[in-house]
Amino acid sequence: MAAPETEPTVRDYGPPSRQTVRLAARTRRFWLPVARNWRMTPRGIRMLQRVVDPTERVPVLRGTEIERISVGGVPCERIRARRAGAGDPARTGSTDRDEPVILYLHGGGYVFGSPRTHRNLVSRLSHVTGLPAVSVDYRLPPEWTLPAPVEDALAVYRALLQERDAARIVVAGDSAGGNLAHELALHAVEAGLPAPAGLVLLSPWSDLSSSGASIRENALEDPFIPESGLRRCARVAVGAGDPAHWRVSPLFAPDELQAALPPTLIQVGTGEVLRDDGERVARRLAGLGVETLLERYAGTLHVVPAWTNTPEARDALHRIADFVSHVLPAGAAPEPSARAEAEAAGSEDETMGIEPPAAPGAAA
Repeated sequence: MAAPETEPTVRDYGPPSRQTVRLAARTRRFWLPVARNWRMTPRGIRMLQRVVDPTERVPVLRGTEIERISVGGVPCERIRARRAGAGDPARTGSTDRDEPVILYLHGGGYVFGSPRTHRNLVSRLSHVTGLPAVSVDYRLPPEWTLPAPVEDALAVYRALLQERDAARIVVAGDSAGGNLAHELALHAVEAGLPAPAGLVLLSPWSDLSSSGASIRENALEDPFIPESGLRRCARVAVGAGDPAHWRVSPLFAPDELQAALPPTLIQVGTGEVLRDDGERVARRLAGLGVETLLERYAGTLHVVPAWTNTPEARDALHRIADFVSHVLPAGAAPEPSARAEAEAAGSEDETMGIEPPAAPGAAA
């Protein structure tokens, strides 16, 4: 662990590539009108979940193996890319304590999303880091609201701790999943569990009370998340709870819990409405002595590494792999390689993942 800091290490990248500029323009034209006007009634939520959730056969990076499993009683997917040992009988299905793992928590505003919607991204993270990933299918509205997702994530983490040391678990998540990854680590510390080796928070939605200035400052610039849609998702996710309570918005958690967190990487886009959510978490953690790296990408869309075939996605994946290698024990993960990063950022190698039958009793 690095010496206590008062400010996070900040790295700025830009200007945006031509691919990202074109992508942002298309997204603003076709997605924003839908997101602004979608009604978050129970019927509307179920319809949204059906519309955005793909079929079981999702294109993933070539050679990736997908296995449906149950971990701590929670449905999950184990995702193992080729570089993480897919196809190796000695590693496939392994529960070896010496094998590190990424625990991944998907985004979707706490109203939609699943391991399927994020399978492509997680397969790329598995490939570039050389590690298997466990992607959690946590409970969602309209049947469930917070704290149900936190309970599910914590149950998975407890189960993983039965199989491997906390020093070999990296917790990652995007958007609402970034909120959930942060909450998971805080709740683990509160419960007396060891903290994971590191946190990777991708455009984290850390404040459901929407008090960050960028919510309004970037409302016209963000091509993906409309302010109105974000607030509707927050009302659904919180239910009758307080959106400013730390068990909903981890930005506001007590100092003693925040200070016990592991090294943390945060990636945000400078023009997204959630920019300040990530930046404020970075400043808070660094001010309490947590080793914190904040990476800001100019002109990019929400969750930088998710946008396949952009230079920014390649760079973001490269830096995630470097961070994961840094926080894990020496030799625990393959060294990041330029070829792996290029493969993970492009789509030309995609093919359908092969999914064995579900194994309800399996563990990661």
